[in-house]
Amino acid sequence: MQNHLNDLILRFFRDDIGGVLITGAEGQILYSDKKSAFVSQEKTNWRAACPPPRPDQKSELWDLLRSSTGETYMVITSTFQDADAALQIHLLINTSVYMGLYRDITDYSKILRDEKEHDGLTGLYNKGKFMSLKATLFPKQDSIAIFNMDVNNLKHMNDTYGHEAGDKLIKKAADSLHMIEARNVLAFRVGGDEFMAVGLHLSRQEAEALRRTWEAGLKELNRQDDGVHCVIACGMAYGEGDFDLEALFKQADERMYEDKKAKKAQGITSTMGEDAQ
Repeated sequence: MQNHLNDLILRFFRDDIGGVLITGAEGQILYSDKKSAFVSQEKTNWRAACPPPRPDQKSELWDLLRSSTGETYMVITSTFQDADAALQIHLLINTSVYMGLYRDITDYSKILRDEKEHDGLTGLYNKGKFMSLKATLFPKQDSIAIFNMDVNNLKHMNDTYGHEAGDKLIKKAADSLHMIEARNVLAFRVGGDEFMAVGLHLSRQEAEALRRTWEAGLKELNRQDDGVHCVIACGMAYGEGDFDLEALFKQADERMYEDKKAKKAQGITSTMGEDAQ
């Protein structure tokens, strides 16, 4: 990146800056050099964008578009008096490559921001993003549905079959959450086998339907012949109006552990290989 920036700086002074054009009081071109000659030869927005000469004008910046090549220029226009006539001198700077660099930097910044906010293994939002939204967004909602989730048997899967098998289990759990993500449904991986989903602006009935949709999606994923059967304990809490957010998170956590114990008592657990159901 640094080498690229150095090359751009050298190009700026060597190639891109230096196109000069002088116009008269009526906008007629009195002088142009090789770099600015296209203004009189090609289709541009020159006449529409170029500021008219004013006696009190110092300098102005404006954008010139060159239709034939798609290039963009920053133009510095200054007005001065020559005898009784107002003349304008225009300095043209080709900014096309710099706009491209700006877009590249913007894209790179977005990538860095996404990496900072997302879990690398699953693509879900990470714990940092969850804690940020918990402090800022979640308390301001008119209703909220909280789903606290924990993958059953991950430690046994890692110890018995290796961490690659454990990663497959985690990814399947995440895939089930990706299936319900929406503008008002956010999903997070907040720990090794711990997940959260938060639904905003839902009625209680819609929240319960969302849970059924998620359960059906996980069931469908488990039908796939990939040797992994994923079981997730889930506890849901719902609040609306003047709700106590911390109390709801605690309630969802307690209900998740109740569900986990119930599934364990029934022998319902995550499995791998020939044991997968």
